[in-house]
Amino acid sequence: GGVKRPIKLEIVDTRDEEPGVPTSEVLLAIEKLILDKKVKILAGGPTMSECCLAALDLYPKYKVLSIISIGCWTPGWHAKTGKDIGTYKYGFRLSGNVAYWIPNIVAMLNNIKEKYGFDKMYITVAEAAHAKAAAGLVEKGAVAGGWNIVGKEVHPLATTDFSMMLRDVRKSGAQVLFIWDHTPEALAMINQWQDMKIPAAAIGFVGPTEDPVMWKQTGGKVAYLVEFAGEGGTLPGQEITPLTKPFFNAFKKRWGDEPRGTGNVPSYTVLYLLKDAIERTGTLDVDSLVKAIEETDMVTAGGRLRFDKTNHQAIYGNNPKEMLLGQLLQWQDGKRVCIWPKEIASGEYKLPPWVKSAK
Repeated sequence: GGVKRPIKLEIVDTRDEEPGVPTSEVLLAIEKLILDKKVKILAGGPTMSECCLAALDLYPKYKVLSIISIGCWTPGWHAKTGKDIGTYKYGFRLSGNVAYWIPNIVAMLNNIKEKYGFDKMYITVAEAAHAKAAAGLVEKGAVAGGWNIVGKEVHPLATTDFSMMLRDVRKSGAQVLFIWDHTPEALAMINQWQDMKIPAAAIGFVGPTEDPVMWKQTGGKVAYLVEFAGEGGTLPGQEITPLTKPFFNAFKKRWGDEPRGTGNVPSYTVLYLLKDAIERTGTLDVDSLVKAIEETDMVTAGGRLRFDKTNHQAIYGNNPKEMLLGQLLQWQDGKRVCIWPKEIASGEYKLPPWVKSAK
């Protein structure tokens, strides 16, 4: 008691989401932060899968603690740490990953399949490790659920014209267009999907479309889009835990807008996670903090936080009393409505009026 440990925040822009920035430059930015600023705890990114995988080798080299709280959705991260947790013990991932997200999304797709009689899907993803992993997982899960994949496409990062691909979707007879593209440019796909009235429901992860300003910014063209909105706890009306609504309201009061989805709750949670670990250990020794974080069991705005000790991945699922949750929203009448999973949904999916039910 009585010991105060002020937190000094040092910030670096790794630029890892900018097209053309090599992984080597991202790693140099992180090393500069460690060496020049004497940082012992890293939180946040890097967000690009290729970069967060490579960065794992920096942490044991310098004995610094890393807690990924946004992005880095590749299953390769926990596969790498899980193969040699002794070496990679300094890395933790508080954000989720596609190995959690996709089964949840497939369950929602199968719910739509049952409701509307759909069975034809087209898959389009960006040229990125997490996106291609998502494509493989959703195809496997969808086919097992009775879907026919009528087309597949991988497009370069920063693509801005999707009209040819969308015409292909129309020709294919697809009833669902599954998308996984984290880039801001992916918004152009939704604008064109809406303008061309492509008769396939758009579902997936589409760059910035989880942002609460998107309805106004696009003039309502995000209407009916189903967006995977990252980690739970950022959508109106949610009460995942007793901390969800206070977080949502405090964020809105502080920043004048609702919280965006991806990375928001985990990044907020990081400081409380560190506070909890430091208070339990009474030290800033990194090795002691690693052991304490492995034993974490706390309620957060996004569910119950615990880590898998074998790979240091935060545990996600559908039961907020036992784990953290992901969430899917649909833009309806200017609002972000949580439609999945059912355990935290505040509304139901609505079919775009230009897409016909098969029933």
